[in-house]
Amino acid sequence: MKSTRRILSVIAALLTLSAIAQADTVERTVPADARGEVEIVNVAGEVQVRGWDRAEVQVHADLGDGTERLDVGSSKGRTSINVIVRSGRSSSGSDLIVEVPRDSTLIVKTVSADQTIADVRGAQRLQAVSGSISTQAWQEEVRIKTISGEVTVAGRKTPGRMAVNTVSGDVNLDNLAGELTLETVTGDMDVRMATLARGRIQTTNGELRLHAALAADATLEAEAINGDLSFLLQSPVNAEFDIETFNGEIDNCFGPKSVRTREFAPGNALRFKEGNGSARVRVKTLNGGVEICR
Repeated sequence: MKSTRRILSVIAALLTLSAIAQADTVERTVPADARGEVEIVNVAGEVQVRGWDRAEVQVHADLGDGTERLDVGSSKGRTSINVIVRSGRSSSGSDLIVEVPRDSTLIVKTVSADQTIADVRGAQRLQAVSGSISTQAWQEEVRIKTISGEVTVAGRKTPGRMAVNTVSGDVNLDNLAGELTLETVTGDMDVRMATLARGRIQTTNGELRLHAALAADATLEAEAINGDLSFLLQSPVNAEFDIETFNGEIDNCFGPKSVRTREFAPGNALRFKEGNGSARVRVKTLNGGVEICR
């Protein structure tokens, strides 16, 4: 008898655990504008977003301990997805898989959560604290801000606008084209652009490797306080260069050599024109060298 009661107690406990596990997995589907706005907020865990052809947003969520609920709503062309954490509780993390209309404008805000985005072709505004961001760039503007997280972007060589701002995180941008704004506090940058039309790069403590073809009337400005800047430019190069370093060497693979700007103090400068000089390149470093090759 006791054995039977013990077995029944175990079965009841298992059923209870099963019910809890099922309650922690949530699936929602709501209608959405094919070119509407989708906003996702998650405190901890992971966010995966994929674009598709349906005029609806579908969410599959595995909610972690400490999560109160998942709010999903859609109204007037805007869909919101928000993981609500219980007041005064920390969350073990919630994992979201979200399908959105391919041409949606996407906004994602996360804390201690990685973001992975694929085949979303509308504008993107992505923010992460203590989490990495991996996405794709098409023709619409992409703006990314991270604190303690790496940024990886794969482009399609189609002209667009890319803006990345990081604090403590490496940046890898590949197959981009068009306009680039890049600001880092601590982190190395590896950038490959099919064509660069406008570029502004600033780093406090990080190294830059930029591989790019300059558009006919391109402008590129780069500044570093601590860090080496390396530019590999695709031939033919038609640009006017103005390069200065306070404490660092200038290595030019295809033009004249740099000259000292002060007789008894550090400082180098290099100013020259290559080809017809239609593009403009301005580079300044405080503690770091500059390399230009093709």
